[in-house]
Amino acid sequence: MCKEKMNYYPVSIVGAGPGDPDLLTVRAKMKIEEADVLLYDCLPAVHVLEKVSKNANVIFLNSHDPELTEKTDMVALMIQYYNQGLKVVRLKAGDAMMFNGGGIEARKLKKQGVPFEIVPGISAGTAGASLFAIPITEKYESNGVINIIAYEIRDNYAQIRDVAQMMLKHKTTAILYMAYDNLNDIFQVFQEEGVGTDMPVVAASMLSLSDEDCVTGTLANIQQKMEKREMVSPFIFFVGSCVENNIEPKTQEEKVNRKILQMC
Repeated sequence: MCKEKMNYYPVSIVGAGPGDPDLLTVRAKMKIEEADVLLYDCLPAVHVLEKVSKNANVIFLNSHDPELTEKTDMVALMIQYYNQGLKVVRLKAGDAMMFNGGGIEARKLKKQGVPFEIVPGISAGTAGASLFAIPITEKYESNGVINIIAYEIRDNYAQIRDVAQMMLKHKTTAILYMAYDNLNDIFQVFQEEGVGTDMPVVAASMLSLSDEDCVTGTLANIQQKMEKREMVSPFIFFVGSCVENNIEPKTQEEKVNRKILQMC
């Protein structure tokens, strides 16, 4: 009796976008709905789990917990379920190839001879710019955008100084991810490099979710404005001469009503 040949499906590394399931790409939604196994370790991905089949095996790996002494290897799990002939989806917040380690996982899968695909997702910077109509470039004035992650500074702010020079010389817009803990130092470095305290800054938070918020200020006052609005992390910052929010954030009452609708 011949043994039935097993089908093998490429592992799908899927960008979950900023959080709102409505902002998934059509292909991402399809892959999530078809998944036999869904793996994730990013909390924003929780909001798109409503698209997962009830028959799917959904596995959360808390790989960011500093108290965990032994962590499960995400790639090993992907390969394990791939070898069982299952449709494996690995969810990543935003876009998998931007600040999310998608390249590392892709290389490991390639090394093991496991076929895979990357499904693009909307990054936080792209989402924030669109949701609040924040111009991050301006025709004939600003033709560059720098996306930079700033939760851990190891180069004595050398990269931040380079960004400041790009802002001054070319009116480049800087989009800062995970920068809140270092924000005072980053802004101080900007000023040391010649960026004025009146440089416009837009702070956005909880993008695409019920608590999303946005406020416009400057290097000098953006933090005070954020505190006054009691904004909730995660935050993203747009810094540049052309940035401003042209869509006002929802009022507190509108936020509550939206949250109720999302729960229904």
